[in-house]
Amino acid sequence: MPNPPRLSDLSTPKDADAGTLRSRGRRFTELLSIARRHGLVPFRRLDFSNDPATSDLRRTQAEHLRRALEEAGGGFVKMGQLLSTRDDLLPEEWTEGLAHLQRSVTPAPADEVAALLERELGAPVDEVFAAFDPVPVAAASIAQVHRARLADGTSVAVKVQRPGIDSAVRRDVDIALRVVRFMARWSVEARQVGVQDVAQQYADDLIRQVDFASELRNLTALRAAQARSARPDEVRFPEPYPDHSGRRVLVMEFLEGDTLSAIRLARADRDLDEPMRAILRAFLRQVVFDGVYHADLHPGNVLVLPDGRPALIDFGSVGRLDPGLRDIVQDLLAAYLQDDTSRIADAVLRMAPVRDPQDEPDFRRDIARFVADELGPGARIGVDTVDDAVEVFGRYRLKAPPDFVAAARALAIFEGTLRTLAPSFDLLEESRGLAREQIRDQLRPGKLRDVAVRELFGAVSAARRLPRRVDRIGEALETGKLSVNIRLFSDRRDRQTLNGVIRRVLLVVLGAGSGTLSIVYLASPARPSAVISTGVAGAVLGGAAVVLLGWAAIDAFRTRKHE
Repeated sequence: MPNPPRLSDLSTPKDADAGTLRSRGRRFTELLSIARRHGLVPFRRLDFSNDPATSDLRRTQAEHLRRALEEAGGGFVKMGQLLSTRDDLLPEEWTEGLAHLQRSVTPAPADEVAALLERELGAPVDEVFAAFDPVPVAAASIAQVHRARLADGTSVAVKVQRPGIDSAVRRDVDIALRVVRFMARWSVEARQVGVQDVAQQYADDLIRQVDFASELRNLTALRAAQARSARPDEVRFPEPYPDHSGRRVLVMEFLEGDTLSAIRLARADRDLDEPMRAILRAFLRQVVFDGVYHADLHPGNVLVLPDGRPALIDFGSVGRLDPGLRDIVQDLLAAYLQDDTSRIADAVLRMAPVRDPQDEPDFRRDIARFVADELGPGARIGVDTVDDAVEVFGRYRLKAPPDFVAAARALAIFEGTLRTLAPSFDLLEESRGLAREQIRDQLRPGKLRDVAVRELFGAVSAARRLPRRVDRIGEALETGKLSVNIRLFSDRRDRQTLNGVIRRVLLVVLGAGSGTLSIVYLASPARPSAVISTGVAGAVLGGAAVVLLGWAAIDAFRTRKHE
């Protein structure tokens, strides 16, 4: 039996240089001490089940994990905040505990921030900005935001990374992934919830969030998509200032307003249905038609401006769908609006084909049942909805594209925001109405003209290539080099049929041969000097012939009955 994994295995990566190894080792020792203080090791004691009898234990463990992550700081606070939205995978007690992770932390020293800004902008702060407030308006685990004013008087928000956080996040992410892999090897519950895949997904997302140049590109893409929409002023995005931005600094328009988190904490009596409806409309358009969407719509990233319009901030987590996947999503939406479960199943199978074609009829029935039960009139999306969808996909071993899963996760995050701030908001019914609006928007004369021009351009391009292809086919025919590749027996059922025919032919040939030899031996005179008498040999071969021919007959009967 192999030896169980040891915690020391986590801190000795072979692919690190000596300095990195020492830094990672010291950090790991610090984290291990924090985990021990909060009773989080050994990992096998952590409870990821949904057993009601151990609910108090999970709640206690989640509270200790929250405190440990806050004490660890760095990227661990952000990772915990991200995981707090995964109520589709983690038990409720864990997500509730992680949801209380602090959103505001002690600001970084002002002199260190000024030095970082000078390195990134290539000039002292007072030369770049007419005014700069050294006290941040918000400070989080990754970055903090300062208010400043440009030379022309424009009020801007300066988002600057905490000094040293880039390397700290990468180091912490590496350690966290090693710990998660250890947990997955040692804890059955951790493997069951897929904690390793979830951690890798969030680790990649967190690494992207410490690159503000990527965030600038995300903001620019979202603003461009919003400007092309039928309602460009419905949702605000801050205007970026690329000339004053870099990898660790992002300067953008300062938007006055209250975050949904602040509204919730203040328990203000405000009607949020209209802002939520506007954000949902924008999100649906982003996913279904634009192919670029804000993937982190938690309450802290949504502002309500003084005029009542919503605005989005923090663009570190933005997802994208390629044109092929976007076409499938559009088919899913159209089929859902028409209550056409057959088309829904067709779109899902285009995205994630079943491995066994014989399972397709059962899968279609299960999809129809899922849509009727979980997405029908009066239904509400919740944890059970996601669990049932995962169960249906897992039953048929379907693997959805990661980009599609990420979009579903973004919707789950927004659904959690709605559930907290507007409990009466019916996400499914609102989505149906807003989706119809989006389709009408896509049928505007201007949009139709753009589509027609794009398709015509594609047709002209294909037509220009057609004569050359016809010429190549004619040349191949003339020289006798034209060949056609056909893949025989690509269907598993065809292969099974061929295997069955070959098996029965072999059984009949062997049985007939054994029977013939049996007759020969039984008809031959006995030879007493032989090791085995001819009569015994004939009897054995005759028995073998009966068995082989009987086996062939039974196999043929079973195959015919199955067909």
